[in-house]
Parts: sequence; structure tokens; C-alpha cells
Amino acid sequence: MVRKMLRDAPANDKPSSNNTNCYSVIGIHGVPGSGKTTVAQYVCDKEKDYYYFNLFMWVHVSQNSSVATIFTEMLEILSGRKTNQFSDIDMLQSELEGKLRDKRFLLVLDDFWDDQNAIQLDLLLSPLKVGAMGSRILVTTRTADAAKALGAQNLVAISDLDEEQFFSMFMHYALEGAKVSDQNLLRSYQSIGRKIAEKLGRSPLAARTVAGQLKLRLDIDFWTSTMNNDMLNNGTAATLWWSYQQLEEHLKQCFTYCSIFPRTYKLQRDELVHLWMAEGFVKTTKETEDMEDMGHYYFNLLLSTSFLQLKVNEFSKEYFTMHDLFHDLAASAAGSDFFRIEEGMVGNIPKDVRHLFILSYDERVFQEEILNLKSLRTLIMSSSSNKSMNIEDFRSMLKILKKLRVALVEVENFPTISPCVGQQKHLRYLGLFGKIPMMTLPRQFTELYHLQKFAVRCTTSVDFHFKNEIANLVNLRYMICRVFNSPDIRRLTLLRTLPVFRVKKTRGYEIQQLEHLDNLRGNLSILGLENVESKEEACQAKLANKVHLSYLVLQWNSDQKSDSEEVIEALRPPFLISSLKIVNYNGSTYPCWFSREKDALKNLQHLELSDCNAPPVIGESFLNLHTLVISNCTWSSLPENLERLTFLEKLVIRSCSNIMHLLLLPQSLKVLTLESWEGSLLPENMEGLECLEELSLRKCNNILSLPTLPMSLKKLEIHECSNSLAETCYTDGHPNWHKIAHIKLTRISGFNLPLPR
Repeated sequence: MVRKMLRDAPANDKPSSNNTNCYSVIGIHGVPGSGKTTVAQYVCDKEKDYYYFNLFMWVHVSQNSSVATIFTEMLEILSGRKTNQFSDIDMLQSELEGKLRDKRFLLVLDDFWDDQNAIQLDLLLSPLKVGAMGSRILVTTRTADAAKALGAQNLVAISDLDEEQFFSMFMHYALEGAKVSDQNLLRSYQSIGRKIAEKLGRSPLAARTVAGQLKLRLDIDFWTSTMNNDMLNNGTAATLWWSYQQLEEHLKQCFTYCSIFPRTYKLQRDELVHLWMAEGFVKTTKETEDMEDMGHYYFNLLLSTSFLQLKVNEFSKEYFTMHDLFHDLAASAAGSDFFRIEEGMVGNIPKDVRHLFILSYDERVFQEEILNLKSLRTLIMSSSSNKSMNIEDFRSMLKILKKLRVALVEVENFPTISPCVGQQKHLRYLGLFGKIPMMTLPRQFTELYHLQKFAVRCTTSVDFHFKNEIANLVNLRYMICRVFNSPDIRRLTLLRTLPVFRVKKTRGYEIQQLEHLDNLRGNLSILGLENVESKEEACQAKLANKVHLSYLVLQWNSDQKSDSEEVIEALRPPFLISSLKIVNYNGSTYPCWFSREKDALKNLQHLELSDCNAPPVIGESFLNLHTLVISNCTWSSLPENLERLTFLEKLVIRSCSNIMHLLLLPQSLKVLTLESWEGSLLPENMEGLECLEELSLRKCNNILSLPTLPMSLKKLEIHECSNSLAETCYTDGHPNWHKIAHIKLTRISGFNLPLPR
């Protein structure tokens, strides 16, 4: 029914006239838990198999959403990257129009609330009018009136799904991604699936949940036993309980653990996996199995069977929630093991509770009740709690609650952790949040032999009152802080995070300390490379073995000389590194792995060179480069053959006083930024850069005249350049004025009025 509505109106490829919208609105409405989002997801999945719509956009509309956040999310979906907000609502609207013009789109507004005072509906719909005829808006909402406010004339109550539509959706999720080549077997699945679907009362949520279990077990016997199970006849809640019973025991533990969080809590994938690991829920059966990988496998199983739901915020960042019915199920299964203290709560905390979440902190409750919970294994305070834990209560927690495995608390500003922290023999995850500029850890901290993760705010520096003892923390996987600068880290072989390692000419800080830290992930900055005394020392760091790293910084101190050419040759990065930054390299040539070996940096997409003596040779290693940043370098020209970089999309040149001419730039370029540049002429092939969308000129005082700019240019920023350039851009009839007339988003510092058109 819904898919038929998507195509009912005649469509052509022309934009709408002033009197006719290019789109129509379809509303799916129903009570919470009825499966509105499931239906919309199914419709989108099926439509993507065809080529009727050119563009798809899915935006979750929360109660706090504004037109600006919705526009921003739509732009990020359409562009595939973060929106660089110049960025008022008019600019967002203009850029959206550019993306949507003459395109037939399908926009899903999921969970649209009927508080129409919160969103200006006319403004929200305005940029959509430039699309091609046949475009559609699909809105899911709790009431028909909310859909009507958006202009919906086609309304679907969730109870209106007919039997065939429901069956089709059910089988889509039950066989999603499965390859069943035996047609007789496929017919058997279809036949049994139809009988299972008939039991589910046309509830989309029940359909997706049961289908998720069937997809995990493409086994006729399991499908048949499911078909014969009478529990599926007893409504959605009973069906969800049946689905829970199909989980293995470790998955049940992980799922019920989620009941500790409030209903509206935004779960983060990595954080939840780390909590499961700390609680001992994640099991590996082989030495070669990685605990994080297993935890993520558990997470994906719960996600694929709808126990967890994927959401995306206004910055296109993933988070996860639990449907209210699943939250009720988790709470029922958890029993008295889990408890939450919420604002205005009355009644006592169960004495046998093992996992406690504090939404509203109260000193009296903590001192009189929580400190008496002798079985407590988890204590988590909400970061939005209106009160922090004081130093006395924190010390009492460490001394009294001896069975804690997880402690995540909001604390007042205190500079040191009490030595009694060493008494927490079972502690695996300690997180301290609050305004803590610096924290000192006592020597007893190294007695937390089971500790897997220690986290403070990223603005907090951690000082250690111990030296060799750091090696006692053999289970440490994550040390999250601004600076982790401890000697003798070589035995922390499970460590995943080491944002900065500073090489010193002091025992315990040698670059060889990195040799066995092959589990490092994400970002690693190695500073103080002038203190590496030989190529042999650099080789012992074995950087090439750190295959999970994605971003590497190699930095020398500009005030000290060293044999940097031999050292950098030995610091070969892992071959799948995607981002590389080199700072203060004083060598006259670059290593073989940098530019002369074809596959040495085959995945490199971002390269930044800062304060380096020599320009690199554009070799085979750079052919997949997307971003190139050159800053404070002394070269007299850009690297030769820059136009060979056929995938380069962004070029930034900053404070390079000797580079006076840009010559030819790659045709693929989309963003060009020049800052503190002393040249006067832009690239020779500027007009031919037909992919260029953004041009930013900052502190470029010698540019007085603009070349002919490509028609593809959508954003122009001129900031702190010559007054003459700014004034002529505003002078009606001046050549500079004509050259920017086609650019919709223009910002020139010192002028607040819009450009004349």
C-alpha cells in the first residue's frame, strides 16, 4: 500500500511550478510500539532496489529538533560529509536547494511530533520545492493530525496493513542477505513463513523481531518449531519474550544489562561493549579471539534482532536505543539485580542489587543506603546528574564497596585519588567525570591488576606518582585522558589507546617501549623524535606491526638537530594507515616507503606536512590521496605533477611564504583553502576546476583581482584579505563583482550586508 502511494502520482523530471509542489506527503501513524519505523525502513529498503528515486534521506526528528538541525542532517546525508557551516539558515536552505534541484527524492521524517510550534513547517518544506516531480515525503508519527500538518493527504494507520504486505515485509527481514539457491527449499521457507506471519497480528515490531531470529537460523526444523509455538499467538509482548528466550545465555546477560539505563538513554556501541567486558559477560574460547571483536559480535546480534535500535543524531553520529517494549522486557528479565535512582524516587533500594544507575545524586541516600549494598558490582552516575560526588563519598566508595567492577561517577574538582583505590581488587572500569584539569594517581593505583579501562575527561592531564609499577596493569586496554605520560609501558601489550608517546633521553621513555604494543588503535602521535639516536632504535619500535592504527603523527623538535633521514626510513607505518602527519622533518629527501614504493601507503587518504624542509615527490603512494595540507614549509613551489592526484578533493596551503605560484591543480579538487599566502595569482587552471565547490582566502593580502571562477563554486570566503579586494567584490559592475555573481554562499569579512545581485 505505502509503496504504491510512493508512485501513484504521475512523475516527470521537471521541477515544480509555483503552483504545484513536486512532492506529495504520505503519513504512517500509530501508537508507540506499533511498528511505524519498521514499515518505513522496509519501504526504503525495497525502493533502493529500483531506480525511481534519485536521492534518499532519512532524518529522525526528535522533540528538540529544529529546522536548522534537520537541514544540516539532510545536507550531511546528501554530501556524505560533515556540513561546514558558514552557516545560517538561509545558507543551509540555499545549499539544500542546490543538492535537490531537479532530483526526485524520498525524504523520511521519522518520529515526527505534533508540536507544530517547535518547527516552522513552511520553512522546513521550502527547499524541497525545487525537486523533480514525483518526489515524496514519508512521515512516521503518532497522530494523523501531525502528518496532516505537513500536508499529508495519503494516510496509513499501522493497523491498515493488509495480509500480503505484512507477509512480504516479514519475509524480507527473515531472508535478508540470505542466498537460498535451492528453489524447493525457498518455497518451504515461504510456506512456513506465511504460517508464522499469520500468528503475529500484523505487528511490524513483532515481525521484525521474529524474522531476526529466523534469519540467524536458516534451518527448516527451527522454522517449523517456531511455526508450532503457540506463544506467538499471544500478542507483541509475548512474541518479544519468545525472542528473548532464543538468545544464548551470554546474550541474555548483555541485553538485560541495558535495563540499568533510563528509557531515553542514548547508548554508544563501544562504551556498551566495554561495560559488558568489565562485567565479565564477553567470553572468548580461543587465545586468538579478540574480546572487543566478540563484544561487537554480541552487539550486532542484538541489533539485527531488534533488541537494540540504530538512530542517527543531527551530526550523523550513530547512537542506539531500546524500544519501550524491549526496555520493559529487559527490566522484567533483570529482576532485582538492577536498580535506578531517579529524581523524586521514594522507597528503599533492594539490598541484593548488583547494578545501580544514579540519575539524581543524593548524599544522604548514598551514605545511608548505597554504602550498605555489599553485593554492588556496578555504580554508574548520569553525567546529567544535578550534583557531583564529593571527595569524602568517593573515598568511602573505594573503601567500603569492595566488589565493584564498574564505577563511573561525576566528581567534584579534587586533585588526587586516595591511596585506598588499591583496595578495589575487582575493579575493571573506572571513569571519573567532572571539571578536573589535573589529577594525580597514587602508587596504589598500580595494584588494580584487573583494570581494563581508566577514563577521565579529555581535558584532564594525569600525573603518576610511580615509575616501573605501571607495568603491573597488564590487563589495561584503555587509558583515556589528555596526557598519558608514564615510563615503562612496554608490558602493556593489551593497550588500545595511546594518543601521545613522547620520546625522551630518559630510561623508560625510549622509542623501543612501543615494540610489543601491537594492539594500539586509532590515533598515535610520536613526539620528540630528535631523541631517537639511531636507525636501529627506530626499527625496534616496529611501527609496521601496529596494523590497527589509522592516524599517525611523526614529530621532531624544531630546535634540535638529529639524523632524521635514517630515523624516518626506519619508522615505516602500517601499510593500511589512512592519515599521516609529519612535523619539523629537516631531511632533504623522504624515505622509500613515503613516495617511491607503490603499495607502501596504499590506503593513505589524508597527508599533512608541517615545517618540513623539502617538498615530497608525488609518487605511487599518493594516488588515493583525498586531502593534502601543507603548512609553514619553506619550499619555493608545490610538489611537481600535483595534477596526478586524480582523487584529491581538498588542498590547504597555510603560511608557506616562498610558494608564490600555484600552477596546475588536480581537476578533482572540491575545496581549496589559502591562508597567509603571499602570492597574487590563483591557479592557472582555476576556471577549469569544474568540481570545485568551496574556495577560502584568509590573510592573502596580495590578491587584488579574482580570476574567472568555475560555475561549480558554491561557497566563497574572503577573510582578512586586502580592503581593495573586499570593496571591489561589493562594487556593482566591477570585474570582481561579476566573477562572484553566480556564487550563492559568500562571506567577506568586514561586510555584513548581502552582496548586491
